Formats: sequence, structure tokens, C-alpha cells
Amino acid sequence: MAAVVAIMAGAGLQAFAAIKEGQIAEAQGKFAKQIAVRNQQALERQAKAETEAASLEERRVARKEKIVKAAQRAIIGKSGVGLAGATLSVLADTAFQFSLDRNLVLRRGLIRGRELRERGAIELAKGRFAFTLGREAKRLSFFKAGASILGGVRTAQIAGRQNVSAGGGFG
Repeated sequence: MAAVVAIMAGAGLQAFAAIKEGQIAEAQGKFAKQIAVRNQQALERQAKAETEAASLEERRVARKEKIVKAAQRAIIGKSGVGLAGATLSVLADTAFQFSLDRNLVLRRGLIRGRELRERGAIELAKGRFAFTLGREAKRLSFFKAGASILGGVRTAQIAGRQNVSAGGGFG
């Protein structure tokens, strides 16, 4: 009889441990998801900051362009040459170079922002996956616990029969 009680107690402890494992896995999954959400939000803020910084840098380049072009026009006006030929070509080239610089600054900001948003999306997906794994581990822990109990009951039945057939009885 003591063997049957011990077997049932062991099965109960195994079932309890399996359920506890599932609860821990679920908690870890929730925590991983929370971290991933915060990381994604931080990356989103960083992406926005990168885009805004690129916009500010583009405005700085545009301001510098105005200053350089104004200085060029002042030199041309002072020399009395006029806006034809090579002089016009220099002004056009200056405008083109600054246009390239502004576009490059904006493009870098947009690309960097996009990269950060993609990293954020990946972080969020990893967090959701961890949450799902934790939830599934909890669900499976109930099956594991049930299997432990059923296995303990079956082992106890076998032990009880052997005890009765050996003449030990139940009392």
C-alpha cells in the first residue's frame, strides 16, 4: 500500500512540475514579447530621429548653397563679365552639386530610417514568436501533467495487483 501511495505522490509531483514548467515558459514568452515591443518602439523613435536629422542636414546644405551662390553672383557682378558662357556654367554646376548633396543627405536618412524600422519589425516578430512558444509550452504542460498522472495511476494499479497476488493484501 505504501508503494502505491508513493507512486501516486510521485505522479502528482511530476504533474505539478510539468504545469510549473509551462507557467514559467509562458512568463518568459510574455517577458520576451514585452522586451521586443520596447525594442521595436525604440528603433521606431530612432528611425524618426534619423529622418528628422536628415531633413535638418538637407536644410543646412540648402542654406550653404544659397550663401555660395550669392557669393558667386557677387563676384560675377563685381567683375562685370555677365551671366553667359563659362560663368553660367559654373553657377549651374554649383546648383547641381548642391542638389546632389541635398538628395544624398535625404536618401541616407530615409535608408537609415527604413533599416531601423525593419529591425524593429524583426524584433517585434521575434517577441511574438517567443510569446507563442511560451503559450504553447504552457498548453503542452497540461498534457505532460495528465500523462504523468495517468502513468502513475497505471503503475499504482500494477503495483497494487502485485501486492495482492503476493499475499500482502490492502490492509
